[in-house]
Amino acid sequence: MPGVYTDVIERWTTTLPDEATVERVRDDFWFVRVPGVARKWIGIEIEESERSVKVTSHVIIEPDENHADVYALLLRHNHQANGVAFSIDGKEGVICLVTRLHNVTDGSLDEAVGLIVQKTEEIFSSILQIGFASRFTSRRPKDDGGVTQ
Repeated sequence: MPGVYTDVIERWTTTLPDEATVERVRDDFWFVRVPGVARKWIGIEIEESERSVKVTSHVIIEPDENHADVYALLLRHNHQANGVAFSIDGKEGVICLVTRLHNVTDGSLDEAVGLIVQKTEEIFSSILQIGFASRFTSRRPKDDGGVTQ
C-alpha cells in the first residue's frame, strides 16, 4: 500500500541525472546511487514511514584506527550541520549521514539528498586519512644495496 509521500518520492526519482540508479526495494524503501567525486558512488536510502521520510547514506565503514579523532571530526561537523547528522549504524559501526523529513516535497527531498552528497564529498577523504592512515602509508622495500641473494 503506497504511503503518503510515495508519489513525491517516485516523482523525485525521475528527475535524477542519467548516471544515477534507482531501485525500489520495498513499497516504502528506495535505494538511489548518485555519482560522486571523492567517493565514486554515493548510496542513498530513502525510507517512508507513516509521518516522515528518513534519508540515509552509509558513508564509510568503521575506522581501523584513530577512532576518537574520527568521531571528534564527525561531532564537529554535526555541530555545524544544517539538517543532516552523522551517526553510527548497527553493530558494525558503519558511519552514516541521516536526516528525517516531515513535510516532504520534491524540493525538500532534493535538498536533503543534496546535503548528504555534499557532506559525504566534504568529509570522505578526511575520514580515510585519519581512520585508515596505516593503509595509505607508503611502504618502500628495503634497499639491499643492489645485492641480490
